[in-house]
Amino acid sequence: MKNGDISNVSSPQVIAVTDVVIKLLEEESRRLLGKKVSYKVGDVDLLGANRLWILANNYGISLELAGFASEGWTEELLDKAFEKLERRVVNPFNYWQLYESVDELVTMLPYRPNLRGVIDIPDRVARYGSAGVELANL
Repeated sequence: MKNGDISNVSSPQVIAVTDVVIKLLEEESRRLLGKKVSYKVGDVDLLGANRLWILANNYGISLELAGFASEGWTEELLDKAFEKLERRVVNPFNYWQLYESVDELVTMLPYRPNLRGVIDIPDRVARYGSAGVELANL
């Protein structure tokens, strides 16, 4: 901040993976020569979304919703999930981002100096090192 200008100040960021607040449902349709797997946005974890909203509101944190293409997420599905959170009036996220895999997100962490943490499920949280946080530990 120089001379009262706050335009160059960026807020601290936290990434929350989609599995924390919204599920991706897999649908199989059988056909003559095989089966087709498609995905759709599932139910919202309202308690988890509310906890993230409180975190963002109380501490002025910018939240990013992250999905992984390796787990079936697409830009269209992430956009639908974002809209679903908006309609439920519990969307704590500023924006969403699609990553190819968890590994891509892990390799990007050192290049984001204002990143304070990555909130994920207990099975993957250790992959983020000291930035990894479980929602239950907030």
